[in-house]
Amino acid sequence: MLPALRATPDDGLTKMDDDVKFSPEKITHLFKYLHDQRVLVKLVVKGTGYESVTVVTGMRSREKKKQFRIDSPDDFQVILQSKDCGNLYFEFNGPDKVLYTFETATIPEWQSGDVWIPVPDEIHRIQRRRNFRLQAPMGTELILRQLEPPLKMVVIDFSLGGLLCMVASPRARVKKNLMLTRGRNLKNMELLFRDDNVTTKVRIGEATIVRVQTNTETGHRQYAFQFKDMEKKEAQSLTKVLYRMQRQFLRQRLPYRE
Repeated sequence: MLPALRATPDDGLTKMDDDVKFSPEKITHLFKYLHDQRVLVKLVVKGTGYESVTVVTGMRSREKKKQFRIDSPDDFQVILQSKDCGNLYFEFNGPDKVLYTFETATIPEWQSGDVWIPVPDEIHRIQRRRNFRLQAPMGTELILRQLEPPLKMVVIDFSLGGLLCMVASPRARVKKNLMLTRGRNLKNMELLFRDDNVTTKVRIGEATIVRVQTNTETGHRQYAFQFKDMEKKEAQSLTKVLYRMQRQFLRQRLPYRE
């Protein structure tokens, strides 16, 4: 099950220092976190230009070596047959919302359609908070139900942790800009994605305006929201939307298409 987007409790991983060599136990702990929380992991095949997003779906020990299983992205097995194929590079957000990266040689083991990859000896922690962020498709809206009347906003980009948007209506923009200030908490929000004539609604229990900025080209104010509370099923819906759009975007960029 996917986790709700709430504050992550201190689980022993949030106090690790930068540039330290993680023990095998801490590396195992990180992979357990990836598996249990269904964390999105970016996958790059060096030398090919191939990028995708996946999740860790299993762990095992084989001949005294630990391996992890991933949800095999589209064309991944084909890409690995390229003569230009280099190491596999992975990155993900840890429980402290800081970026972690690691590399492995391109020697995965395929078994009954599953791909198993050796657990790395080293994982690097980069002191830079980041979520996978995608440009929102045209027509994506955020509706603030707490305001009266409800305010409709245009979503510019989004991630699992928040989004950037602006007030849609010029008339409402004049009235509402004074109400939307940094630090304000808002509840009862709806995020609407429209894709191929299908609308996906994601309900956000609570979010905070963490940044207000002015677009230098349009002069319009833009608002960065950080999600504070979301039910599990809503977090799952948002993850599926991001996962699907990331795959669609990367599929368009892949140099290897039949």
